Amino acid sequence: MIWYESYIKQLTEVYRAASERIAQFPSPLNEAGLQYAEKFNPIKQDNGKDYICTLLPYWLQEQAGLTNEQCGQLSLANVYGMLYFFIQDDVMDDGPMNASSLKQQLALGNLLYLEMFAVFRSLFPSDSPFWQHYDRYVSVWADCVVNEGDANYFLNDPLRTAGKAGPVKISCVAAWLLTGKPHNIAKSEQAVDVALMTLQMLDDWADWEVDMREGSYNGLLGMIASELALQADAVQGHRAEACTITRLTKEQVDAAIYVHCCMNRYAAIAKSNHKQLLLLDGVPSPLIDFHTYMAECLTEIAEHISQKKQKLLKGGFNYRFNQSLIE
Repeated sequence: MIWYESYIKQLTEVYRAASERIAQFPSPLNEAGLQYAEKFNPIKQDNGKDYICTLLPYWLQEQAGLTNEQCGQLSLANVYGMLYFFIQDDVMDDGPMNASSLKQQLALGNLLYLEMFAVFRSLFPSDSPFWQHYDRYVSVWADCVVNEGDANYFLNDPLRTAGKAGPVKISCVAAWLLTGKPHNIAKSEQAVDVALMTLQMLDDWADWEVDMREGSYNGLLGMIASELALQADAVQGHRAEACTITRLTKEQVDAAIYVHCCMNRYAAIAKSNHKQLLLLDGVPSPLIDFHTYMAECLTEIAEHISQKKQKLLKGGFNYRFNQSLIE
């Protein structure tokens, strides 16, 4: 994990700076903010979600020609922004909250949002194209949050599943604008979208039971529902009633994963993403290494499930064979 271990010193400094500023928030928001930041600190928590958020400026540093100070500022802004959007996700996904908790979450989120903008305003004047890019990313984020389920993005427009993490890409825009190379923005966006899609796939694998319980959209569940619908069509010889995510049962998902090995097909999508990433021009090597790590994680999960299935099948066969000898 050289894409992470090489930057531990920098990340330690970024989170120290963020914690010092959050500690100055009004009480009790300071304590709540520090606890929340600690929860997503990649040095102390192996969540996986926030690696790219905090590390992307450093991954771009050599290629873009950023200074250490610029990388630190962009990473710090991304930390504030990440915490803000995670709070938004929590408020939307966690169901009804009591008034006090909701008030605290929203207030904390707004303070973090202000800190992010304070960093970006120190780097970019109000007429900079930076702000147009940021507006676009937030608009895409809002669209994905609201519409990904009905539109079933993972099946119908897979790269759009990256939209919920789209604001992460603002550090790409910032890096190339700060170094006077705006023509590189588009290709960086494309590469990061591919990585964010695969990251979302890992999240969906880890969270499918929670997402099923809460009724949240999940790409893995969407794929399973689609496969079951196609199987029903084949059996009945006509278009059967659609099997949607909301109609899935845990038994159906368990069967798809552990009996029919759908994770092999799921992991194959991540492998295809990796091939696509390698074909893109100018992708920084740490981003490629990070994507390799994610694709290999999904492949290992799929292989582990397949191997476990084969052992169980072999065990059942051996049991029946031994019983026949005894009799």
